[in-house]
Amino acid sequence: MKVFQVAAVCGMVLALVGCSGGGGGQQRGLFTGYVMEKTEQEVEAKVGKPDSVDSSNPNTPKWIYKKKTFDPDNLNQVDNETILIFQKGAGGTLKVTQVIFG
Repeated sequence: MKVFQVAAVCGMVLALVGCSGGGGGQQRGLFTGYVMEKTEQEVEAKVGKPDSVDSSNPNTPKWIYKKKTFDPDNLNQVDNETILIFQKGAGGTLKVTQVIFG
């Protein structure tokens, strides 16, 4: 009987772990790896269109994603915003140079 109880508890723990986190989509580190030094077209192909774009400074446009990432070091808390900052590289092409989680 004790073996059955231990197995049941283990099953519940596994089910809860499987349901936790990820509600925000992608883990911060993976998301950063997908977008750093990528062009707008490459970012859109990999992680989708942003929820909004701030083009007030055409040399450093910002793409804003809502609830797209989560922080695995903080109980998988979902980030309200993930901001990608693009800057022109040596060839004049806009590429992601910074990712800000908030």
